[in-house]
Amino acid sequence: MTSAAACAVLAVLELDAALVAQTLVSRPLVVGALLGALTGHALAGAMFGVAFEVLSLCDLPVGGCLTWSAPVAAGTAVVLAARGASAPLCFLGGAAAGVLHSRLEALERARRAATGDALASRAESGGRALGPAMAVSLAAHAAMTFAAAGAVVTAFAFVDRRWWPYAPEFLRSGAALALESAPWIGLSGVAAWGLRRAA
Repeated sequence: MTSAAACAVLAVLELDAALVAQTLVSRPLVVGALLGALTGHALAGAMFGVAFEVLSLCDLPVGGCLTWSAPVAAGTAVVLAARGASAPLCFLGGAAAGVLHSRLEALERARRAATGDALASRAESGGRALGPAMAVSLAAHAAMTFAAAGAVVTAFAFVDRRWWPYAPEFLRSGAALALESAPWIGLSGVAAWGLRRAA
């Protein structure tokens, strides 16, 4: 499977996070495992899926909570792994894609809010043309996800080929430490959330 096809699959899966059915197929664990299987890198898919799942267990993509997109992070990391990038750089690329996606989604939500009055008027007049408007909105969101993931994959694959092998040791070691620490950082967040709930 090509990187573009994998990013397209990611874009469709990510719609489930908040816009479509919310069946949990957009969870990082599922996204990572599925893209890992489709790209022939099941182990990397499982590893990045688990890492970003644990990091995002306390984050819900609802309301104004748009800190980052864990499904996009997991999917992008797996696509980078399928292109042969080093695991720590895949993790950093995934995190960058997750943050970039959330910033773009905030802009997209503001645009959708600006067209809300027009859609409300359509609904009051019988709902005609609401279906096409919703389809356009979903397609635009999927295209935005595809573009964000594709841009990060392209950029980080270039960095991996041209610069990462010659990067200072402290950067490469720091990236490796971030990947190794991700599950523990995520679990500590879950523990803190549980303690706040119990208090």
